[in-house]
Amino acid sequence: MRLILACIALSACVSTGGADETALAPDFTKMDWRLVEVDGKAPGYEATLNLGEQGRITGQAPCNRYFADLTREGDRFTPGMIGATRMACFQIKGEAEYFTALQGVTTQKLQPGRLTLSGGGHELVFVQPID
Repeated sequence: MRLILACIALSACVSTGGADETALAPDFTKMDWRLVEVDGKAPGYEATLNLGEQGRITGQAPCNRYFADLTREGDRFTPGMIGATRMACFQIKGEAEYFTALQGVTTQKLQPGRLTLSGGGHELVFVQPID
């Protein structure tokens, strides 16, 4: 009798485990991409890019949250004018460099777990938040 109850309990756990895993699957399109390279080098600051909202980019620059309209078509990636909050910090120079590079982007190359944006003489490489 105990063996039958154990089997019933185990099958209940197994069948509900699959449903729970599907319900908890992350939506990567709404997660931040993390900046790992600027022009082939580590940036020396942290920044993110989020593409979760159609026609918009948002993210965290070295100091401030930022946002912009976005046009994407094929490999074209064209951010509009970047707006940002106005908090001061020690990485404000890095933030200005990041915004300049991001504002000049014209193309995107999407690979599994990696997004490369280039244009205006710069290349920005982002990785997905979960390896």
